[in-house]
Amino acid sequence: MRKILLILGLLCSPLWAEPYVPQTQQAEVPKPTELPSIQIPESVPTEMGLKEAVETAFRYQSSLRVSESQVRAAQGRVRQQASGLNPRLSIQSTYNEQLINSLSGGLGGVFSANGWTHNATLSQLVTDFGHTRDLTAAQENQQKANQSAYEQAQSDVALQAKQAYFNLLSAQRLIKVQEDNIVNRREHVSEARARFTAGLGLPSDVTRAETALSTALFQLSQAQTNAGNNRLQFNLALGLDPRMKITLRPEEEPLLGFKTTEELFEMALAQRPELQQYKAQVASAQSTLDAAHTTSAPSISVNGAYQNRQNPSFQTLGINLAIAFQPIDGGLQDGKITESQANLDRAKAELEGAQQRVLSQVGQAYLNLKNAEQQVATTKAEEANAAETLRLTNGRYKVGLGIFLDVIDAQSALLLAQTNRVNAVAQVYLSRAALTRAVSGVVTSP
Repeated sequence: MRKILLILGLLCSPLWAEPYVPQTQQAEVPKPTELPSIQIPESVPTEMGLKEAVETAFRYQSSLRVSESQVRAAQGRVRQQASGLNPRLSIQSTYNEQLINSLSGGLGGVFSANGWTHNATLSQLVTDFGHTRDLTAAQENQQKANQSAYEQAQSDVALQAKQAYFNLLSAQRLIKVQEDNIVNRREHVSEARARFTAGLGLPSDVTRAETALSTALFQLSQAQTNAGNNRLQFNLALGLDPRMKITLRPEEEPLLGFKTTEELFEMALAQRPELQQYKAQVASAQSTLDAAHTTSAPSISVNGAYQNRQNPSFQTLGINLAIAFQPIDGGLQDGKITESQANLDRAKAELEGAQQRVLSQVGQAYLNLKNAEQQVATTKAEEANAAETLRLTNGRYKVGLGIFLDVIDAQSALLLAQTNRVNAVAQVYLSRAALTRAVSGVVTSP
């Protein structure tokens, strides 16, 4: 009898039991955190493509001003050193007023030279056996090295500006991916609730859908934060105030034109600013060594002197030949030769090492570009397959042939594929910019 009552109770219990409602919490769509903004100067474009970003970096990046000042300082050192080859005129005027013009003891008066005395001397180096000329050549080559260093700094700034541009552009595109993901997750929540209400779905389907939606909201917040940080890095690369809000105009980095892979290495050896800098340093070290060999050589100069004295009044004009020679210098010249030879050997070794690094950078940049291009093709197929899988999985779930967990997994796979595609496309442009920098050091953009 008890068994019969128990069975009847189990069969009739749904008639008076309240239906189960899944207990879920819903998060709000995150809003991006905004920094305080300032007015953008008229000299800064409010909307930038790739070319405007590079040009703005050239105008405002402080590191370029540091490098450019070093070029001007080198020009000044050339003029200082070359002054020894040019005529020199010195002028001196003195005034003398003698207060006592007689000696004690009645020995009579002394010569009094009161008034102005003017002296002018004109000097010209005739020869020092190339010593000053070689030192001037060393400074001229050092100036060329500083100029190449400035061009290298321009290349680095241009590459950094391009990297910041594409990173920010990619971060903004990932926000759109996350926003589309939220739209899809909301549709899944609505579908899961509708099937549960109709008695065709499980409570766990609703909770899974809500959990996936919350995760999507969290990922959107993270994407917004990443975009904000990338904007700060973009302004920093351009030398702008981080509070300036610049709108990006989507553009592509063009592929460097070349026929064969070997041509890339030949172009790099001929065009890279770093190599021109090291070559100039080798030439400067060679000129310094040549000058060291004439450290104690004779120096011959011609001097013309004119003097005009007021009291007693007389004028003099003379020309003389001056020869300075130090036959015994205590080892000064040998020491300078040894030092200069060591500096020349070091400069040659640094040039050789720079050439090896440049070739390695070209090879690495080329491999990275080819890998990025392959990844773009792969991610396009990945995204297409993930989208088709999601479409089929949604269809199966709606007609009751699939489980909701498959829908969640398919949507996650699509999100991953879309994220990979955005990152792969950005990596192609970054790799192109790196290859251009590695091969030619070109600083201009299309």
